[in-house]
Amino acid sequence: MPMLDPYVAVALQTTVRHVVRRQEVERNLAHVGNMLDLVCHICSLELPVRLVALGEGCIQGFADEILHLSSAEYAATMAADIPGWETEFLGEKARHHGIYILAQLKEKLPQYPQRFFNTVFLLDPSGQVIYRHRKNVVLFVEHSTTPHDVYDQWTRENGDGPDAFFPVAHTEIGNIAGSVGVEGSFPESYRGFALNGAEILYRGSLPEPWVSRDIWDIQNRARAVDNTAYVIAPNTGALIMPGNPPTVIGGALGGRSMIVGYKGEILGQSSVVDDCYVASEINIDALRHYRQTARFQNWLPYLRTEIYQGIYQQGIWPKNLPPMDDTGTAKVFADSVASLQQRGALTKR
Repeated sequence: MPMLDPYVAVALQTTVRHVVRRQEVERNLAHVGNMLDLVCHICSLELPVRLVALGEGCIQGFADEILHLSSAEYAATMAADIPGWETEFLGEKARHHGIYILAQLKEKLPQYPQRFFNTVFLLDPSGQVIYRHRKNVVLFVEHSTTPHDVYDQWTRENGDGPDAFFPVAHTEIGNIAGSVGVEGSFPESYRGFALNGAEILYRGSLPEPWVSRDIWDIQNRARAVDNTAYVIAPNTGALIMPGNPPTVIGGALGGRSMIVGYKGEILGQSSVVDDCYVASEINIDALRHYRQTARFQNWLPYLRTEIYQGIYQQGIWPKNLPPMDDTGTAKVFADSVASLQQRGALTKR
């Protein structure tokens, strides 16, 4: 395999303007595009910029959660197509700068009517969408569908192997995968990406107060250490809520974007909760050498997979669920807690 020169990756942290109609995302896209132009100029003064990652919500905001929109409402009014005009805009930036762009959109799929998915996608330097991962775990206030919610149909169409739930993009700058928000709290997902070949793990966004409690830092560094992988973790900055005048909530979305090395060290992190960026050198050849030779803090070769398999044989959160509102998912959560208490995993107070 040819040597891969080091390059710069950028975690781009942007202000999010709350929008309620799909066309309004053009304002967020324009803002992201201007920042992309700037960081590609400045950061390439050191090494070539090859990868820029955007935070969750930086294009569409979080209207589905904040306004408690049903799955059908959001799918009809806000959800994007991938590819679509949003990805075309970013694709032009990818072509112009010769970079890969990691981003997120809430996406509708024709085979799942009245539903939408929270989707991570990767654009290559030609502007083409070469990767999509649909978020596997969501909170009860998120009304997006996960593959688990439509498990039977999903596995019929996509199989039930690692690529169905933990896909990885194999690119000329390394193997890239990842998710957003609460899925970063689940080591299983990121282990799934790593065992499927990922070398750069994307984790987009976590709001306050879980950033100031250091949960953001701990989880991102842990995912890197767990899997001997880079973690590129752009958060979002201020949130602008509609009104006359609009309300700017500077700390709503946490900030503190970061890039973590494959040994768990912080390579770069911002203290700004506003528009900013973090850049770091990525050396995939060094990572591959370390994974091949290091005998400590290189955990994938040590996995005793047979003894872990039984942990997950009994279901917890049910699969094949219909679209639900907050009340419906709250009941599923309560039922899951009761089930865990009954089996002894949780002790009832």
